[in-house]
Amino acid sequence: MHARLAIPGALALLLAGCAQTPPPAPPPPPLPAHLGPPPAATCKVAPYQISEGGTGTVQMTVSNDGGYCAATLTAANGKPYDAPLETVLPRLGHARVVKYNGKTSIEYESNPGATGTDDFTVRLIERGKPGFTTVNVHVLLAPPGAAAPRA
Repeated sequence: MHARLAIPGALALLLAGCAQTPPPAPPPPPLPAHLGPPPAATCKVAPYQISEGGTGTVQMTVSNDGGYCAATLTAANGKPYDAPLETVLPRLGHARVVKYNGKTSIEYESNPGATGTDDFTVRLIERGKPGFTTVNVHVLLAPPGAAAPRA
C-alpha cells in the first residue's frame, strides 16, 4: 500500500519555485582570431605536394582586398605540425601559420591595394622528428574584381 504525503500550501509553493528550467546554453565560442578577416574575393591555391622533411612550393593567387587566402596541410601522421617558423617574411602583406581543426594552415593577407608578387618561407616542425618541412609560398596579387594573373 502506498501512502500519500500531504505538503502544506506554503511549502508546496516554495518547492515549486525550486523546480526551474535550466538556463539556456551559452553561445558558441567566437571563431579563432585568425579567422577574423573574411576570405579574399579571389583565393586560388595551385595543387601542391610537399613531402615531410622536404621542401616544396605553394602558389597562391590572391585579391588585394584585405581578405586572406590559405593553404592547408598535415604532417604524415595526419596531425597538424607542432611549431612554425617564418624564415622569410612577405613584403606586401603578412602571413600567419595556425593550427585549426586538426590541420596546419598557412595564411596570407595582402596589404590593401598591393599589386605584383610576394614571397615568404615557412618551416614546419613535427614533434619527435628531426629537421623540418620547408614551404616556399609564392603569391600573385590582383585588385578585387580584376582577372587574376596566371600562376
